[in-house]
Amino acid sequence: MNSKNVLILGAGVSGLTTAHKLLQAGHKVTIWSKERDGDFPSTSSNAYAMWVPVKIDSDPRVERWADESFSEFEKLSHSPSTGVAMKEIFVLRQTHEEPWYAQKLACFRHARAEEISADYKDAHVLDAAPVIDPPVYLSWLRKEVLAAGGSFVQRTVENFSDCPSEYSAIINCTGLGARQLVGDKELHPERVQVVKIKSNGFDKVVIDDEGPNKRACIVPHDDYIKLGAVFDGEKESLEVDDTLTKDILERCSRMVPGFKAELADVLSVARALRPERALTRVEVEKLADGRSVVHNYGHDGMGYILSHGIAAEIVGYLNAL
Repeated sequence: MNSKNVLILGAGVSGLTTAHKLLQAGHKVTIWSKERDGDFPSTSSNAYAMWVPVKIDSDPRVERWADESFSEFEKLSHSPSTGVAMKEIFVLRQTHEEPWYAQKLACFRHARAEEISADYKDAHVLDAAPVIDPPVYLSWLRKEVLAAGGSFVQRTVENFSDCPSEYSAIINCTGLGARQLVGDKELHPERVQVVKIKSNGFDKVVIDDEGPNKRACIVPHDDYIKLGAVFDGEKESLEVDDTLTKDILERCSRMVPGFKAELADVLSVARALRPERALTRVEVEKLADGRSVVHNYGHDGMGYILSHGIAAEIVGYLNAL
C-alpha cells in the first residue's frame, strides 16, 4: 500500500470518521471545511445520532456498513470520553409484528405492556445499542485526527479544480454542499427542529415514526435530553419556530408513561438541514487530471449509523488505487 496525500472536504461526522480511518491506515490527511477552528457542521452537531438497524434492498452495502459501525461504536462505548453509550432504544409501533432483524440481533425484544403507553400496540426494543452525544463525539474525533497527524484548514471549495495537485485523492464529504459542488439534483434538504432539555433521569431512546405522535424522538445524554419531532420539508430557513417547540414538548411527553417535558426545561432550540438522497452516494470518480474523487454524502439520516462502515470501505478504495 502506497501512502497517499488525501484531501477531505467537510468536517462533519462522515469527514472526521473517514479522516480517522485513513490516518490509521497510514495515509496523510488534510481536512478543508467552512466552519471555524473547532466548530462542526450543524447537521452533524444536531443529529439524533442513535444506532438502529437499517438495510436497503437496492444497495446491500448499507446493511454491512451499519453492522460494521455498530461494532466500532460498541468498542468506543467503553471509553466515556468518546460520548458513545449503549442504551435501550424503543421504536414504537401501531401493530405487533416481527421486524426483519428480529433473529439477527441478540439485543432485540418486544416491549412489555407496562413500558409503553396505551397509544401503541408494541415497541421494537434494542436492549443495548449505540447512542452518540454529537458535541462530545465530534470533539473526540477531531482530537484523534489531530493526534494522528491530520490537519484542518478553514476553506470552501467551488470546484475540484480548487484542490491543489499535491493531493492525489479527494474525499467529498460536503453533505448538502454537493448540490453545488457536483450539481447533484438527487440531493435535497429535510429541515428539522431539535430541542434540548434538562436531564431528568430518563435514560432510554424512544422513537415514534408512524403513530399518533409521529415523527418524534427522545434521546438522552449525560447532561441533557434531545427531543425532535419536526421534519418539514425543503424549507431552508434556520429560524427557530417557537410554536413548534411547544408542539415537540407536548408530543414527546405523550410518548412515554411518566415522561414530562415543559418549556421551563428547555436549554436550547436549533434548526438543521439533513441531506436526503434516495441512495447514499459512495463511489469513486476520476477527474480529468487523473486524480480520484471518492464521494461520501447523501446519507438520508444515516450519517452516524453508516459512518464507520463507509470510512472503512473508502480506505479500501484508496489502498487499491
